[in-house]
Amino acid sequence: MKIPNNRFLNFHAHQQFPSEEEIVIQSLFLQEDRIPENRDTIFFTSGLHPWHADLLNLIEIENRLQKLIDEKKIIAVGETGLDKIRGADWKTQIEVFKGHIQIAEKNNLPIIIHSVKSHNEVLKLKIDFNSKVPWVIHNFSGSEQIAADLIHHGFYLSLCHHIQNRNSRISEYFNTLPLDKIFVETDDFNVDIKGLYHTAAIKFRISLEELKKQIAFNFESVFNRNG
Repeated sequence: MKIPNNRFLNFHAHQQFPSEEEIVIQSLFLQEDRIPENRDTIFFTSGLHPWHADLLNLIEIENRLQKLIDEKKIIAVGETGLDKIRGADWKTQIEVFKGHIQIAEKNNLPIIIHSVKSHNEVLKLKIDFNSKVPWVIHNFSGSEQIAADLIHHGFYLSLCHHIQNRNSRISEYFNTLPLDKIFVETDDFNVDIKGLYHTAAIKFRISLEELKKQIAFNFESVFNRNG
C-alpha cells in the first residue's frame, strides 16, 4: 500500500476530514459499530480504546474487528492499549489488549497503540507474543530512554502536539529519533498537521518535502503487508 509522497499524512485522528493536501488515518471506536468507506484520502482503523475496554466482551471484539477486516474496511487494529490514569480496570485492559494483538497477528495487520504510563507493559507484551506485525505508539511523549527502548524493539512512534511545546520533554530530543521510525498526527487536538510537519522538518534539519517523502515511505513499510 502506497500513498502520494507530496501529501501531509495525518497518522492518527478522530472525526477529521482532509484537505486536498492531506491524507488522514481516522481512528474509529469499535463500540460505535461504524462501517467506514475508505477513500483515496481517508483510511480507517478500529479498536476498543482502553478507556472503553469494558464496553464489549472478547467475543464481540473479535467478531466486530474480523468483520471489518474481512470486508477490507480497516487497515490496522486499534487504537487499543493500556492506560494507568484512566479507563477500565487494569485486568480488563490487559485482556482486551491481548485480544487485539491476537486478531492483528492472525490477520497480519499493524497495531495502533494508546499507552499512558504503560510503555514497559506494552513492550513486555510485544516480546511475550513474539509479535511480527508493526506496532505504532500514537501520540508518543515519553522519555528519551523509553523511546530508545521501544525503537530498539521495532516500534514506530507517532508524534503529536507535544513537539511544539517547549516544556515537553519530547520537544528536547525528538529530532534524534530515526526518521524511518516516526509519523506525525493531530489525534483529537485542535492543531494543524501542516504546522506539526513544519516544526518537525525544522528540528530534523530537512526540507518539508523530504519529511513528507520519508513519512510516505514509513507508511509503505508499515502497511505493505497485505498489498
